[in-house]
Amino acid sequence: MAGAVLHQSVYRRGIGLLGGTFDPIHNGHLAVAQGALRELRLARVDFVPAPSPWQKDVLTPVTRRIEMIQAAIETEPLMGVNLCEALRPGPTYTIDTLRELRTALGSSLPLVLIVGADQWENFHTWKSWHRLLDFAHIALCNRSCRKPLARADVEAWAGPRKVAPHRLTDSPCGGITEFSIPPHEANSSRIRRVFSTKNRYEALRELEPWLPVRVAALISRHNIYSLA
Repeated sequence: MAGAVLHQSVYRRGIGLLGGTFDPIHNGHLAVAQGALRELRLARVDFVPAPSPWQKDVLTPVTRRIEMIQAAIETEPLMGVNLCEALRPGPTYTIDTLRELRTALGSSLPLVLIVGADQWENFHTWKSWHRLLDFAHIALCNRSCRKPLARADVEAWAGPRKVAPHRLTDSPCGGITEFSIPPHEANSSRIRRVFSTKNRYEALRELEPWLPVRVAALISRHNIYSLA
């Protein structure tokens, strides 16, 4: 996927954090990062791959998933990879990641946790969810026509903390905002399923709109999801 043109003259501040398993990373993930850079005026967005998230079973080694992320963002100067969760033993919790990053980066740098609709709907299950804003902002990305809703107590908590997207990084943490990107159908589960049920050439042809070229090449070269 070619990166969207971002106006470098815009004053950019803060780091966006986009966590997930990225098994594999796809053009939908890149679209979220591009949307956050554009709408929130961030200095950069870091992908934060989770080695063993407590709510998911992941089979692909984190080293391979990191390699795919690095391939996907090779030509994206405002995107990076943060390995803090990959290097931490045991289950990964967002509250621990934010606390660690805030300690390392200081109190004044804006940090923005980027979450999707499915994450927001399950936000009440996250460890110490009500403490996350002590360390970062939250930016909810809507990539469908349906407005995502969290549980009632989470929505009540979020309401008075909402700010406009372009004002989010005026402070280091504590705010919640929303931004939208065009609907994107890319889906990691389906990508894995297609590669595991079709030969690699058919799979690559079918998934071409969903996968960055370099990621598709890695998957094919190493048979990451293929049966043959």
